[in-house]
Amino acid sequence: MGFRTVVVLSNDQSHEWENDPELGKKIFYAASAGDRLPLQYGQVVECVHADLQTLAVFDGYAGKPVAYTHWNRGQSDEVRNLALLKDLAEKMGYRVSKKPTKETK
Repeated sequence: MGFRTVVVLSNDQSHEWENDPELGKKIFYAASAGDRLPLQYGQVVECVHADLQTLAVFDGYAGKPVAYTHWNRGQSDEVRNLALLKDLAEKMGYRVSKKPTKETK
């Protein structure tokens, strides 16, 4: 696996970036300089190895990674989502527990 770059572009400025022949280079340099570097039209949110799973919050024209886990072969969406949720909860000082079902009461 290689690396993944996540970029947020402002639709309000699409009339500028849609015809920018240098946009790819600008994204490359912003990603190479460090995560979350602002671009003329948006922001590089992260540039990480592709086997890292990220939970991010996107608000306005920006994004921020808030939790991470590592990819595992054959992992279900439910397992992945729970791992990301637990990572975020742990960072905030919480624990995640499943609600009891009729069978477990």
